[in-house]
Amino acid sequence: MERTAAPSLGRVPAGRSATVTGAEVFAVANPEPRVGGPAWLFVRLDTDAGVSGYGEIFTSSLFTRPLTTARIVAEFVADFVVGRRAADRELIYLSAYNSHYSHAGDMLKTAVMSGVDIALWDIAGKSAGLPVCDLLGGRMRESVRMYTYLTSPAGAGDREFWTDETAVGERANELASQGFTGLKVDPLPLLTGLSRHAGQYAPVEPTLGALDRAESVAAAIRGALGSRADLMIGSHGQFTAAGAVRFARRLERFQPLWLEEPVPPERPEEMARVARATTIPVAAGERLTSKWQFAALARARAAAIFNFDVTQVGGLTEAKKIAALAEADFLQVTPHVYGGPLAAAASCQLALTLPNLLIMEGNGTYGGAYAELLDTPLDWAAGYLSPPDRPGIGHDLDERVARRWAVSADDAFQYMQHLARP
Repeated sequence: MERTAAPSLGRVPAGRSATVTGAEVFAVANPEPRVGGPAWLFVRLDTDAGVSGYGEIFTSSLFTRPLTTARIVAEFVADFVVGRRAADRELIYLSAYNSHYSHAGDMLKTAVMSGVDIALWDIAGKSAGLPVCDLLGGRMRESVRMYTYLTSPAGAGDREFWTDETAVGERANELASQGFTGLKVDPLPLLTGLSRHAGQYAPVEPTLGALDRAESVAAAIRGALGSRADLMIGSHGQFTAAGAVRFARRLERFQPLWLEEPVPPERPEEMARVARATTIPVAAGERLTSKWQFAALARARAAAIFNFDVTQVGGLTEAKKIAALAEADFLQVTPHVYGGPLAAAASCQLALTLPNLLIMEGNGTYGGAYAELLDTPLDWAAGYLSPPDRPGIGHDLDERVARRWAVSADDAFQYMQHLARP
């Protein structure tokens, strides 16, 4: 994919709307320890005004290999974006969403559309000389409260760590001492592909042993933290509704801030059964792709908190609509952020503007690969993410690093194998 223009922070002359002329896609192999996933995908859109914008495509939900997805992104831009005004975000979204008889938001299509939309907003901000948050309604806050996953320390075996309550408590204390006031944990192993739990495929009924382990993990964390930090419980939609209720009742005494996606996302009425049966607020939405799906969640009263992903639901344009939909029903939002640094940068710009923001997901303190891939590192401090005083989404991809870490065909095959098989 040839580079068609140099990235620029220049402004578009008054009265002129820039036209998209081309793009470059970057498939990046995230180095060890691969926080945020094994591969990241970025896109740069170029315009005839010399202004370029960057976006990120969510890859963890996709069945395609990174290099395949990169080609799809390039062809999508050629078919739906090149030759159109960068300002016409709604038109670009609808022309793609309604194309080829589909009229549906599959995860691949909306992930690609999301990266494009973020890049278009980046162009808009740079053209106006303003941060994207100003174009989305202005700031409700100066920085965004972040939570992070509680994971085992580097070098610790997962099985040994999660069965050692003292080690779990010490790790929780370590993260709280860094400034995090919210920690999320998946107390049961993630089931993917053909993974099984006691001979069952997802959704499953948890065994008593699994429930005991989950309860001991939550007890260790709450015992170590007291009320210094919120505890969020993840489950990645692995339970039946009945199993999720049993799971939730074991954990209610620890006062989690939420129980995330207790059942698979296809049946909001099943999730509503769980919501009615537990005192823990239900959060859901990281695997949903459109405002219509979130509207169904709201109608079913299946969730108290929407955790949409800006890089999955259609970008900043659609995420803002979903947040407004939630606000109208007195629901809160907690943007799901899993991926590379531009996903965090774009999500921060949106989160700054939302009246019903609860907290935002993060991936540690955003050092390492996150910092190396940007021209200006993300400003994380004491549990909060602050935007830079720059136009657009505030950060540009360091293309030299992105090219140096480019995904190879062998990398892509190995990445997909560990996701597809138990």
